[in-house]
Amino acid sequence: MVYENYLKEYLDFLYEKYCVPAFVPNDPISFPYRYKNQNDIETIAFVTSWVSIGRRTKILVSAEIICQFLGSSPFEKIANLNEKQAFEELKDFNHFAYSNVRGKTIVVLLFWTKQILEKYGTLKNSFLFHFNNSENLKEAQKSWINEFYACKLPESISEIERITKIILPNTSKGSACKRTQMFLRWLVRKDKVDLGIWNEIPASELIIPLDTHVSTISRMLKLTSRKQDDWKTAVEITNKLKTFSPNDPIKYDFALFGAGISKEKPFNKFLQEMNEKGLI
Repeated sequence: MVYENYLKEYLDFLYEKYCVPAFVPNDPISFPYRYKNQNDIETIAFVTSWVSIGRRTKILVSAEIICQFLGSSPFEKIANLNEKQAFEELKDFNHFAYSNVRGKTIVVLLFWTKQILEKYGTLKNSFLFHFNNSENLKEAQKSWINEFYACKLPESISEIERITKIILPNTSKGSACKRTQMFLRWLVRKDKVDLGIWNEIPASELIIPLDTHVSTISRMLKLTSRKQDDWKTAVEITNKLKTFSPNDPIKYDFALFGAGISKEKPFNKFLQEMNEKGLI
């Protein structure tokens, strides 16, 4: 318990350091902040999450292009989407992150989202339908994303590209689905950074968005013993964080991500001290 007490104190310190308004401008969460209407906020948050893969500088550039295409009301633009026009306007779009995400992939996702909005009215209604009819958040995400996969494709698209399911992944295959967890964190949690407009979902249900920075720091801190970056690892880390903050474990995403991306020197000192005390 001695190590856990030190660790909680340090994670709380990092949370207070990185969960500040200054975090917003250089992060994809900055795009939802541009809008006042809840439907627009949740819609652009969902769309932005698709391209939140790779370098943050590239993410911001690609999200800006999509944001400009969607205009003053992303919700209305998608609800009334003309896919032929969208294909033309986004034909030169290319977001490289491990694979090329091209404009036609974005249009397919927008076309799917249009169909979901036609059925449920809003993204929130669609997700809550699956959340309220599932045993847990993993199953809710699985059935929610499967409904997107079952939507019709635009006339010019004969089959779903592999990359489409990579950027809108499903928990059914064990993926940590980092971008979906990030999207949910944005909308469910409420603090100096996260928006907290989906208050029907308890923050205690959320799973940590698992990226390279978070997984590396988590292993160094003994928050997980698993080697793979998958759903089970994300759950293991989340459950460990729940011992520090049962009602809001994902607040520590800021601590772990911040320590990783900034190569925190105090973090290295903390690890050294814990090693010297024989606590890790």
